[in-house]
Amino acid sequence: MNNKVKKELVLSMFSMIIFEQIFKMKKYLLFVLLSIVSINVQANCEDLNTFTVVIDRGHDNVDKGAIVDDESEFDILSSLVAEITGELTSNIKVIYHNPTGSRMTLEERAAQINALKPDLVISIHMGFSDNGPRQAAIVLNDKNMGFEKSKEHASSLITHLSKDAYFSTIRTEVTGVALLEKVNAPAFMLEIGNMNASRDRYYLQSNGSKRVSLNFTAFLNDLN
Repeated sequence: MNNKVKKELVLSMFSMIIFEQIFKMKKYLLFVLLSIVSINVQANCEDLNTFTVVIDRGHDNVDKGAIVDDESEFDILSSLVAEITGELTSNIKVIYHNPTGSRMTLEERAAQINALKPDLVISIHMGFSDNGPRQAAIVLNDKNMGFEKSKEHASSLITHLSKDAYFSTIRTEVTGVALLEKVNAPAFMLEIGNMNASRDRYYLQSNGSKRVSLNFTAFLNDLN
């Protein structure tokens, strides 16, 4: 075998090796590309199947809402909301808006909530009345973009919360609460208890908070 033939043979073998490596690399790149696409599709499917609820506790560290006997609406609600976790189903995602209680304007609050792209927004407050225990109320705004859906979800929450005899009567009213109009999702306000009633304040800071938490969690798990 002369040198020319040897060179051609070596070049041929070398070319085959390079071609084989390129082919393997293409298969690897194709595998990586398909994996990325699969992950993105899976993530998008999970996003589509996830029902996101934003819970907006009323007031903040500066404006603590109603204050009675050195107890503030903000502090009572902070403790109550912290218990509303329970065992949620896999497709329910709960986000507590402004957990640190930072001071912000109504516009800032609404903008932050909208950035979370929620499926439902629940603003939690306590009432303030001189007429004794108020039990609870659902407040809606008919200018909310998802008003009909808001009423549907609110009705479900009433069903669950009223399983506790303490909240056997829960009123529903439609008012012009600005936050409910500014958020881009079905939304309602839950006014739970009366700050001006010592019995309500005590109930929400004792065994009553556990009952509220369990019933609220059951409501969340029924959402889809």
